[in-house]
Amino acid sequence: MESSRSFPSTESRRNVAVLIDPGDSWGRRVILAVSAAVRHLLPWDLLIAPQDDQWRHRIPQNWHGDGIITEVRDEKTAQHVRSLDLPTIHTSYCDNTRDSRYRVITDDRKRAEMAFHHFLERGFQNYAYYGPCNQRYPESRGEIFRDVVVAAGYECDVFQHSGTQRNPDAVRIRATHWLKQLARPVAIFAGDPHPALQLTQICQAAGIHIPEDVAVLAGDSDDVLCDIADPPLSSILLACEQIGAQSVNMLQSIFQGKSPEHPHLLVPPMRVLVRQSTDILAVKDEFFSQALRFIRENAHHGIQVTDILRHVPISRRGLEQRFLRYLNRSPADEIRKVRLERVKYLLVATDQSNEQIAIASGFSSSSQMGVVFRKMLGMTPMDFRKANRRRDQ
Repeated sequence: MESSRSFPSTESRRNVAVLIDPGDSWGRRVILAVSAAVRHLLPWDLLIAPQDDQWRHRIPQNWHGDGIITEVRDEKTAQHVRSLDLPTIHTSYCDNTRDSRYRVITDDRKRAEMAFHHFLERGFQNYAYYGPCNQRYPESRGEIFRDVVVAAGYECDVFQHSGTQRNPDAVRIRATHWLKQLARPVAIFAGDPHPALQLTQICQAAGIHIPEDVAVLAGDSDDVLCDIADPPLSSILLACEQIGAQSVNMLQSIFQGKSPEHPHLLVPPMRVLVRQSTDILAVKDEFFSQALRFIRENAHHGIQVTDILRHVPISRRGLEQRFLRYLNRSPADEIRKVRLERVKYLLVATDQSNEQIAIASGFSSSSQMGVVFRKMLGMTPMDFRKANRRRDQ
């Protein structure tokens, strides 16, 4: 448990440690929010993400602090934080924070409900949760998702969280067998971007198509992991800025000698960021599925609608009608959409020139790519590259 000592209500300078890993988008966004809530507003000196000689996130022995804002992913870190006997705000929940006195965390039930409704809107009838052993999230995340699905009248298969099988090869073997026995098409909610990325790689190796056979949604959003996945991963955008700001408010109340009105504050997620891994309708139309798969696998080769018709035994009118019925856009629009997703990925993930990216994405030239990009996104490819690289730094 955190310290029960009392603090004077008079305003004084405070030393606060932010023991959060900045190695992913979630951690960086929370840290930035904490910093923004403090800068020029509170007399706090922040110690950001300190590490010991073993690269573990640890607070130095000679640091004299007043409070901590932290995430805890393992028992060793939990013991370290408890040993400091300081007011501590936890920004994430796992089994090692069950006894935490103060929390500002994402509402896992709201997260599960958002994931389920995202899938339901796309017509899915089969559901599953993928959460192999991982210190980044609690086992209860899968249990909550299953409860939400079952309460709505559906069944949900869960890839069991096993503490004895952390070996990646063993997990892949188990997951491949598990995937092959699931009824398809199936909507799978993954604990966070790490297992979601792993799942896309397992599906690819097993010849399972995403999103036509398996739609994958990550329970958190990471710009790099979600964009480098093949296909790019849909994810739930969490309210990290609110988590950071509310953590500062709660700790400041404790410093002022006040008891927080809601010591366990649940923050709902913001929305689903839709990428290709769930950009599908679960419809039993083989011609439509074949055409959509062909587009997503070949759009970067410069295909036209006539190429689809040579691959799928259907008339042009029948193809157009299916795409308008299921996606409310034409096959040509879908080709452009898939190409643009590839352009966006290459702009952020590589240093290739516009001409190289255009050719690699199926456009005839960089000028053609630029016209389509500006029309669809309202900015130039160069502006998009600058904006997104600045966000990740």
